[in-house]
Amino acid sequence: MEGFVHSLLDAATEKDPGRVALLADQQTVTYRELQDQTRCFARYLHNLGVERGDRVAILLPNSVPVVAAIMAASRLGALYVVLNWDTKAYQLAYILADATPRVLLTSHARLAEVQEISSQIHLLTVEDDWDRAMQSVPYEEDPVHITQDLASLIYTSGSTGRPKAVMSTHRNIRFATAAIQACLKMQTSDVVGLFLPLAFDYGLYQVFLTFQVGATLALGRELDAGPRLLQRLYEWQITGFPLVASLAESLFRLCRRPGARLPALRYITNTGMHLPLTYIQELQGIWPHARIYVMFGQTECKRIAILDPADFARKSHSVGRPLPDTECLIVDSKEQILAPGNIGELVVRGPHVMAGYWNAPEITEQRYRRLGPALQTALFTGDFCSLDEDGFLYFHGRQDDIYKQKGYRVSALEIETSTLDIEGVNQAALIPYVDDKGAVLFIQGVIEPDEVLRQLHLRLESQKVPDRVVQVAQIPLTANGKIDKGQLKEYFLMEVKA
Repeated sequence: MEGFVHSLLDAATEKDPGRVALLADQQTVTYRELQDQTRCFARYLHNLGVERGDRVAILLPNSVPVVAAIMAASRLGALYVVLNWDTKAYQLAYILADATPRVLLTSHARLAEVQEISSQIHLLTVEDDWDRAMQSVPYEEDPVHITQDLASLIYTSGSTGRPKAVMSTHRNIRFATAAIQACLKMQTSDVVGLFLPLAFDYGLYQVFLTFQVGATLALGRELDAGPRLLQRLYEWQITGFPLVASLAESLFRLCRRPGARLPALRYITNTGMHLPLTYIQELQGIWPHARIYVMFGQTECKRIAILDPADFARKSHSVGRPLPDTECLIVDSKEQILAPGNIGELVVRGPHVMAGYWNAPEITEQRYRRLGPALQTALFTGDFCSLDEDGFLYFHGRQDDIYKQKGYRVSALEIETSTLDIEGVNQAALIPYVDDKGAVLFIQGVIEPDEVLRQLHLRLESQKVPDRVVQVAQIPLTANGKIDKGQLKEYFLMEVKA
């Protein structure tokens, strides 16, 4: 578990230098070729003055240069900051001011926009600088940093309304990668199909997981996640598929088409947001021999628990057992540890608990506090969970999603899960406190709102059923595939005013 992020690439290269590391469009890159690229780009960055502790920002769609730049930054002891290609100028300006990168790698498509935001950052483009960088003398010096140094900043949205950056050390990342692999048991022969942005930690860790076993990572882009998704999976001979609910929905539609060619998936993983039980059952029907892993975590500690497919039948509502060398505690408002079966805040202890938030000491103090026999730093997740007698973890909602209705505490997740159980509902999202009239449940599907309300009264206590159900053509998603509740709320308020 020890070592640097780039050591994953070096170990895989030493093991089998000719194996394909990356597939992207019509491009294939072997481990040796990728290692050479990272060393050449590290030299290029070094010549620009990038040093230990500096930030290297990357604003590009999923591509080989993104992966190479990540590994190059790791070689220098710099922090890689992968930004979503679709980040809007308003948020981009905030992130760049917060991270203060020495270098930003982007493309001509966004160069003028970035130049308007900041004149202090050394800007590189793949069109002008990449080929030039590949002519550099490879960087082969010994590391000047240690594994406890920061390796990355991952920007994530939160209740503050501003993106905040989770600080990850090399040791954090290497432990989390090894612990996840201990559960997934990926194979060298696997081809992992990535159709999520590398700025999303779920997408980013597919690089580390793939390199750890010396497998192949197929880098899809946004266009590949639409009508071409199934074709890409088949053409690339994908065996491992990390998905979120929106990808699952696209996949189901494509699989129902006559003559659809299915890839031989060996395993499927899910995280990021709740995957309805009906979705898992449909995946099992399409790929009866594939292992489906329900996973649960936060960017602040990457992964917390994984449900082994062998336990799914008897623990289908659980999010699994904690990772190896990971302790999950359920505490009350006074930080007293609760017995199994009780719901409280989830606290996580382990080597993958990240170092805190960049430039945010107050939030760090709130979320990272000392607990346990040795008073080690633990992550107070803000999630309401419970553990059963067998040590399986259950997610009941986030603190932000728990609200009062008619004097009762209500979980938005419980209502959404019950709604998705109704035939004809494809997507559901509940927004607490939209206005002074209470919560609103948004649905997408082929069913009338009144019928949804009737069905919910059959499934939930009357005090939990929302007063209003709004049908929309599509539930908006963030770039990471999560439901964008902020956009839904704005949409509703605009409709009310109109």
